[in-house]
Amino acid sequence: MMKLRRNDQLIIIIGVVLFAIAIIAIALYQPPLDDRGLITMPGSGMKTYEVEWEVEEGSLSSISEFTSKKEAYETTVSVNKANLKSITFNLTWVDDKTVLGRLGRDTLTLEITDPDGDVHEESMQSEVKTKEGQIEITLEDIVKCGSDMLEAENDVQAEEMLMESPYYDDKWKGEDFEIRVIVNVGEILGNLRPRDKGNSFDLEITYEYYDTSLLLLDDTKDTGAQETADDAEDNAYKFANIVYMART
Repeated sequence: MMKLRRNDQLIIIIGVVLFAIAIIAIALYQPPLDDRGLITMPGSGMKTYEVEWEVEEGSLSSISEFTSKKEAYETTVSVNKANLKSITFNLTWVDDKTVLGRLGRDTLTLEITDPDGDVHEESMQSEVKTKEGQIEITLEDIVKCGSDMLEAENDVQAEEMLMESPYYDDKWKGEDFEIRVIVNVGEILGNLRPRDKGNSFDLEITYEYYDTSLLLLDDTKDTGAQETADDAEDNAYKFANIVYMART
């Protein structure tokens, strides 16, 4: 066996140390954490998406009915939409029985009971000149926007996650809103008005909801893991060259 010179032995020792350091660095490598404290492995193939929250509008069929002074008009409606942002009830009418446009004006009350059991109520008397009236009740912030970012392995998984919390909220979806329209006829001759039996009205119901969509921001490739492997391979190659040079 050929005896190595002192300088050759030193070179081999340095090569072994460098190779050992590379191996230890790979073994001790700690993957970074994301904002949620979860490990994000380089090369895991995760894609980053931005969740876009677009406000869309819709409406239910309008209601044209009559409310009697003896019995309130009652009905129920529902909105079959998830991510419901708001719903508006707009009641309008024209008083059909007044005296000189001032006396005997009716007062209408709109009462809305939401699916949680909370009651929302407004009242208004017909206008003097036009004999018209309007009541608007809006229930707002039913559902608020969720997270703006999403990570998934592919588009299919991202679409599936979009149908789960916090990107999807079915609060009040398909549930009943109870509606009551009440009329209090105007007083003439001590509340004696045999001709005024009530009032006709129109009720428009509109709503807003969030429509979510995805925008791909980052398509992460397996670069981190590949670079680590390349570095180890390069260090091993350098060590082999050192040993070869020492023997020649």
